[in-house]
Amino acid sequence: MELRHLRSFQTVAEELNYSRAAEKLHVAQSALSRTIADLEFEMEVKLLERSTHGVALTEAGTLFLSKVRLILEDTRDAVAEAQRRARGETGTLRIGFIGTLSHSLLPHLLQTYRAQYPSVDLILSELGPTPQRERIHSGHLDCGFIGFAVESPDPGLEMIVVAEDDLMAAIPSNHPLAKQSTVGLADLKDEAFYLTAQANAPVFNPWLMKLCENAGFQPRIARETDRAATVLNYVAAGFGVSLFPARIASFATPGVRFLPMKGRLPKYQYKLAWLRRSQSPALVKFVELVKKTR
Repeated sequence: MELRHLRSFQTVAEELNYSRAAEKLHVAQSALSRTIADLEFEMEVKLLERSTHGVALTEAGTLFLSKVRLILEDTRDAVAEAQRRARGETGTLRIGFIGTLSHSLLPHLLQTYRAQYPSVDLILSELGPTPQRERIHSGHLDCGFIGFAVESPDPGLEMIVVAEDDLMAAIPSNHPLAKQSTVGLADLKDEAFYLTAQANAPVFNPWLMKLCENAGFQPRIARETDRAATVLNYVAAGFGVSLFPARIASFATPGVRFLPMKGRLPKYQYKLAWLRRSQSPALVKFVELVKKTR
């Protein structure tokens, strides 16, 4: 028994006329009669009575029609759901992100994506770059806004740059340098540096060290802490200085003055990463949206 048998039976049962049913199904009347005969033969049940007065349902045919309608409706629903899933309109999308993006880029992207794909369930996780990469590889995240980059090239991941920031210095507001409009890296050579922990910034911190070395000094790292907010508290209290992407500077912090950097320094890049072999339609649509809004 095939779906065509059920569709043919439903059409004849509702039209109660083989000629009209054949026309509606775009088949020959003789072919339709054979299809119904094959169905009755397979079921060993008489479903339709034909006479000179027309076609009538048997009692068994009436019962069967009610069930066929449900089967075909469920089939149409299943096809529609599968098509929606294939188009990335349903499903689940698990996204990792660094905290820096939680007040700017990410809300805008999620709002736009949600407006286009309201039936996709979004699950967000704030994580550092390394945990994000690990969870993407293990299948626990579909993609992640990992910040600067991973520690080394990862052939298993696709990455695109989603935003860029200039580097800025965080200076205590009562520090002599805070009176300047800009500051050079070399101006900070005698300062104590407070940074986020290496585990949370596995590439950013070494990148800063390299920039300082290029400026002619080895920075003195006084302390590393888990969160940027904690670093800023140390700076506000006058313990030392720090360096951050400009996006962090948008967070008002009493006691801290953010100064643009002198010279031509490379920009800090925020990247979206996902598994190269991923076939998630919802992820494909999300990546397409991110590319359009960069």
